[in-house]
Amino acid sequence: MEKKVRVAVVGAGGAGSGIIRTVQNSEETELVAVAEVSEERRQKLKHQISVPVYQDYLQLLASEEPDLVVNSTPNFVHAQVAVSCLEKGKHVFSEKPMGMNKEEVLSILKAEKKTGKIFQVNFEMRYSLMSRRIKEIIESGELGEVMNIHFVHNCGGTGFVKKQGDWRADPDKVGGYFIEEGCHRLDLFRYYMNCEVESVLAVPAPNLRGPDGWHRGYREPACTLCFFPGGKLAQLTTIQHLGVYPVEVPGTEPDLGHEYGIKIVGSEGGLRADFWRAFIQVIYFAGKSGNTRLKRTESYQGLPNYLLHHDTPGFFLDFVRRLKENKPPLMSAADSAKSMAVVFACETSLRTGEKVPVDYSFLSN
Repeated sequence: MEKKVRVAVVGAGGAGSGIIRTVQNSEETELVAVAEVSEERRQKLKHQISVPVYQDYLQLLASEEPDLVVNSTPNFVHAQVAVSCLEKGKHVFSEKPMGMNKEEVLSILKAEKKTGKIFQVNFEMRYSLMSRRIKEIIESGELGEVMNIHFVHNCGGTGFVKKQGDWRADPDKVGGYFIEEGCHRLDLFRYYMNCEVESVLAVPAPNLRGPDGWHRGYREPACTLCFFPGGKLAQLTTIQHLGVYPVEVPGTEPDLGHEYGIKIVGSEGGLRADFWRAFIQVIYFAGKSGNTRLKRTESYQGLPNYLLHHDTPGFFLDFVRRLKENKPPLMSAADSAKSMAVVFACETSLRTGEKVPVDYSFLSN
């Protein structure tokens, strides 16, 4: 595929509008059509872009010939749109989650296998600069064997405020915390441990204002534990309401309660990465005395923040280049499905309060 990759975008909300700009600004892609259900957004798009804008994505698929469809629809229609596009012979780059349940994930895997087209979920943290650098440090052997991971995510977001008509306020449409947000962190746990999660325990956060006051319509976890073979452990802690929002001066987030970072402990050393403050510190254990000493600090200050941990434009264009070069995607659909198996186990644990084994068996159907 040497020519420009012809791209259609389904869903022109926040994520979709960003991808539209990326496609338009790249010399490797050509925007051929957009589908958007909102009349207001369609009218705006018709004044902003010069390609057809459809209300129904099925009409787009019947009328246009894209090589690749970007699925930027709400969570509850991801699988439906993805399967339709694959069956029409299109590659698919989809926003997370892969699906709302095991049946939806399996339907995508079957459609990909049947059609021979490629499906990739936007687990962009794997591609982003600091996340990839952490993986390089781990694979170099500098930390020894990874044994313990701790990810902290404290933020503000919209807090207790719910937007009228926002699908994220409906638990049946958004899915849950792990389906909507936590999936990124769970995927990184698998990525860095390089083995599969055996079981999980998700502890719900205190009930501050009840279901009508929960952020984005779902109850949140305070702490999530992922148990790996050999006693290895990964932990996610989060508080969704204490970071000041909106932040009026970009770059002041850490001073206003926002925390976004990961700590990794190996048999020979460890590291901590602060995505807001843009640095990675590598620690080593000094001989028999066991002193913990700073080996070096790597700074990424001055770079755009999205490049460090949520580089969707870069991940999308990486997918485009791999299609053109007939190379496999950075992350296969089957690999994404394993992360979703962990996600579903966490959602079950959060509801039941019990430790839940991760069920991968549905992936072999």
